[in-house]
Amino acid sequence: MNPLNPQGTSRRRFLHTTALAVAPLAAGGVLATAPPARAGSPSRAACWEGDWPPRLRAAVADAMAEAVRYARAAHWPFGAVLVDPADGAVVMGVGNTSEGGDATAHAEMNLLRRAAAAGVPLRSHIVVSTAEPCPMCAGALVWSRVRGVAYGTSIAHLVAVGMSQIEVPFADIVDASTMPRPSLAHHIRTDLTDPLYRTVPQG
Repeated sequence: MNPLNPQGTSRRRFLHTTALAVAPLAAGGVLATAPPARAGSPSRAACWEGDWPPRLRAAVADAMAEAVRYARAAHWPFGAVLVDPADGAVVMGVGNTSEGGDATAHAEMNLLRRAAAAGVPLRSHIVVSTAEPCPMCAGALVWSRVRGVAYGTSIAHLVAVGMSQIEVPFADIVDASTMPRPSLAHHIRTDLTDPLYRTVPQG
């Protein structure tokens, strides 16, 4: 018996099936249709996954400019703001303060702590961050059950410019969770966020 054809299928049918299997391959062995980009990929197009009504998308895009302002004031240029989806207002914002000795003081962590201390219901708010949350921040955001997360620059881009990162995409953390899935928007206003990460800060 032919080990490649254990069921006794005719040679013609076997060759036809094999041809169908390789049909999606274009010249040079590259898939003609590429799979959709993951949230951690370096694709530049903005992507909205989940519940993002047009007015909320506009509010998030506007809020990113505020997050960038906090990032520019920080030694490590990362900023995050909290947005109320009801009216699109920025409730609060903060930058990264990890140079002060607390390595966990990333912008998203600082924002979650400040919001919790102020009694802000995180489940009904959106976190807008200048860069893709690291696995630590991603886990905290999922545990906080925020309604949504939007970020600008990807981890892949940060690595490309020489910033040390844990290369686990935010979407992978969300996929590994059994908790409610937040809406996710990525590569938002990278025209504002990518310039923050052209060089690696010293110290």
